[in-house]
Amino acid sequence: MNLYVYFKFVVSEYPLVLSNLRKMHAQLSREFPGLVCELLKRPLPDQDGKETWMEVYRGAAAQGSEFNERLSELALKNELPQPRRNEVFIPIE
Repeated sequence: MNLYVYFKFVVSEYPLVLSNLRKMHAQLSREFPGLVCELLKRPLPDQDGKETWMEVYRGAAAQGSEFNERLSELALKNELPQPRRNEVFIPIE
């Protein structure tokens, strides 16, 4: 299972958001061995000048509520843009 987290922010905040996300991903990787973190974004800002970014955590949903709680905690600690929307997807067999 994969966890997808998306959020929007003003384009001028790009360097700070990227730096804070990288710190958070490094922390999560240390705490949850085997976790794969990926970062994506939409190609263009929206009509309000905001970018949409997507964090992908492979295998995260299998980690259970402990992972989700830690992710939320670190997102606040690292001052990541809010609100953050979480979605879980599973493979089609």
